[in-house]
Amino acid sequence: MTQRCACCGKPFAPRPQVPDQTYCSAPDCQRTRKRQWQRAKRHSDPDYRSNQRAAQQAWAQRHPDYWRDYRAAKPEYEQRNREQQRACDQAQNTDLAKMDVCELPSGLYRITRHPAFPRENGASWVVEITPVAVTCPRKMDVSREDLIDTPTIRP
Repeated sequence: MTQRCACCGKPFAPRPQVPDQTYCSAPDCQRTRKRQWQRAKRHSDPDYRSNQRAAQQAWAQRHPDYWRDYRAAKPEYEQRNREQQRACDQAQNTDLAKMDVCELPSGLYRITRHPAFPRENGASWVVEITPVAVTCPRKMDVSREDLIDTPTIRP
């Protein structure tokens, strides 16, 4: 009995030990099968996902200059990346914002939706930013409501 390969579409005879075989033995098809299995395993198994992440981080620590050396050896790779990023930015037609443009001093602020502007389709809000304190003694806990003196910030 022959089946068609899920990758290349060519007919193949499955091995008797694997009656549900869906990929032929061609290296490209086996590589595709392995990639799909790994993707499904990372999605469904948190232990596998964390082990893979740890292995990647360990490799990156053992080879800290890999990407720098790769880009230096292949300048066309870097140029191609830049061109693709520009094309992607233009296709999205979004204005990119720089983080250092903000005129507000660092501190603790409360951001609330302005009641005069209704929420449209959940896409964006018009907000009012009210300073609570210019310096924040406990920056790690700024999201805790019990640290904010709410009566003093209400208009």
